[in-house]
Amino acid sequence: MVKLKAHHPTSRQLFQQKFGKAIEEYDAIKRSVETVREVTRQNYYRVLPGYFLFLNEDPDQVIENRRKDIGNKNYEQAENYERKSAAFANILLSKGQSGRGVQGIIGRIQGFFANNSHRYSLDMRRLKLPKARKVQKYSPTNEEIRHLYTIADSCRDKLIIALMYQNGLAPIDVSLLNVGDLPVEEWAYFEKSRSKTGEIFRSIVTPDIAYELEIYLKIRGNPSKGTPLFVGRKGPLDNQAISDIISELIEKSGLDGNNGFKPTSLRDALEDALVESNVNHKIKEALMGHVSDIEHEYGGHNKLVINVVEAMKKAYPLLALNGLSRVSTEHQVSKEEFELMEVRMGELAESMTARIAEMESSVSQLKAVLSLPNVHIEAEQVEKLKEALKNEETSRVQFKKALSNVKNEEKEA
Repeated sequence: MVKLKAHHPTSRQLFQQKFGKAIEEYDAIKRSVETVREVTRQNYYRVLPGYFLFLNEDPDQVIENRRKDIGNKNYEQAENYERKSAAFANILLSKGQSGRGVQGIIGRIQGFFANNSHRYSLDMRRLKLPKARKVQKYSPTNEEIRHLYTIADSCRDKLIIALMYQNGLAPIDVSLLNVGDLPVEEWAYFEKSRSKTGEIFRSIVTPDIAYELEIYLKIRGNPSKGTPLFVGRKGPLDNQAISDIISELIEKSGLDGNNGFKPTSLRDALEDALVESNVNHKIKEALMGHVSDIEHEYGGHNKLVINVVEAMKKAYPLLALNGLSRVSTEHQVSKEEFELMEVRMGELAESMTARIAEMESSVSQLKAVLSLPNVHIEAEQVEKLKEALKNEETSRVQFKKALSNVKNEEKEA
């Protein structure tokens, strides 16, 4: 008998049931998200419903009450929402959420008040939250990610893994990529802004990314530029869909037993590889999309690009998803060139076989001369003949070994 998973309503659904309309329809919410990025807007919609359910007030009521509180001469009443927000944070901690996670939620709550009016800002400096991680960050090895890559059964999912691992993209950044954003050439440089911070991350199209991108675009029928790059049966994949794909692959691969292994762990693995490769710190920060100020290190853009590309090439052996056996398109040969190589290898084998026969004849002659009893040869000449014999035998062994290698390469080809 198949057990069905119970689907519990989300806080966003409970909010709509409680207050009668979606959270994004309230004026206070509209003002709070008016100037924020899309990823932050979605976080507001996801995080804040639970806070308003806790308060038992809708967003417009909260802002109206906050306006009244800050004008109240009673100091305790003026800090009403600071105390309620601290109580909400403690409830989240008691339910098992980490201090870092709760800090992020409190940040969204503070943003809600401050974005409605600076006068409504909450002073939460007295709230002390534990900073230690409940689950330590996990940085997977190259072997583990290659296993994950092998488990993926579509070029779309393989491309997502390659981008998150070798370019350090977060799920939200992957979901925002459009057709044409990624160059199709190997080792091509490109820039994008991180949705989380707005900082520029400077990335390189590795051979793995170029390989999977070419196949994926062909399967999709070479879609028009500007359209979403990653799509599923229901349309473009959003942040959550990208995370779910990687999470399911982690579970399917049997790597979910490693505490802390989550989709963003692929990004952490890239940073480890860059550090291990002794990449310049500012270049590493630029590749990770952190604040690096690297554009002020060089006199021009071209020099910056050269150094970033070289840094990625240096780290690539630690990041390769197909071992180092993937042939770069720069080193691929045509059918005619390959056939010509086969002919030349055959000619070389014949030439070496003939040379070995000549050497064997020379060795036999030298041995015959040295064995003659009635032929007087000076001691110096004997030593020269012995040395020549030794050299001929050594050369013959080396030629036989080389010939064997040539024949083996022919068989492999």
